[in-house]
Amino acid sequence: MRPARSTALQGMRIAVTRAGDRGSPLADALRRHGATVHELPLTRIESLDQAPLHGAVRRLATYEWVLLTSVNAVAHLARAVADGGAAVIMASRRLAVVGATTARAADAQGWRETTVQPERHLAEAMLDLMASRSDVEGMRMLYPAAAGARDVLPEGLRALGAIVHVIPVYRSAPDPEGQAALRVLVQRGELDLVTVAAPSAVDALLDAVPAEYARRLPVACIGPVTAKAARTAGFPVKVESTAATMEGWVHSIIAIARRQS
Repeated sequence: MRPARSTALQGMRIAVTRAGDRGSPLADALRRHGATVHELPLTRIESLDQAPLHGAVRRLATYEWVLLTSVNAVAHLARAVADGGAAVIMASRRLAVVGATTARAADAQGWRETTVQPERHLAEAMLDLMASRSDVEGMRMLYPAAAGARDVLPEGLRALGAIVHVIPVYRSAPDPEGQAALRVLVQRGELDLVTVAAPSAVDALLDAVPAEYARRLPVACIGPVTAKAARTAGFPVKVESTAATMEGWVHSIIAIARRQS
């Protein structure tokens, strides 16, 4: 059955800046509510040297926990696990997962053992949950992450007595084509809202937009960390989704549109 269509966002021109498969579901959902959507990825994912991750997977049995905070981390770890023939070991590791989308990606791999997942999709919420457990102190934890990711989670877990091995496995790099296309739309005044899903996307947006436009280009952010980065960069935050899911993001955009109509 096809999802219901509405006109809640009729006439609104929105740029979706997530890359590839992650941006299309958001774009499709916004279109179903009547928005004119431009899919303009501002960043792309670049894999880093995978040798450290493959080495960690060879020692996977020595880790009691695996920390997962992004779909990209799941994808990189899944490839290393498959290459290393470590599927059975991985399936028995305790998981700490931030974000519903990340949890679904891990579940699709068959990784379900003792999954800890906070309701709020924040590292701080994960730390609150882990602090209440008796199986954290002294435990070895593998954390495949983005280069430059916030150190709130690993440092917080270390403060709880865990031994956290952080391995950068990918990074977000600017996408020049997407940046150039968005710049043209901004200069023509053809955008009412730009969605940003991570501080790296905020940085790429700031690089793409002429300085004189940044202060009057409204953005829709998913989560408080991205919203804080957008405000710091000088963008007016029109939408800050309190539910860090694609569905919650869309509902927040619709709610703002209705209040202003």
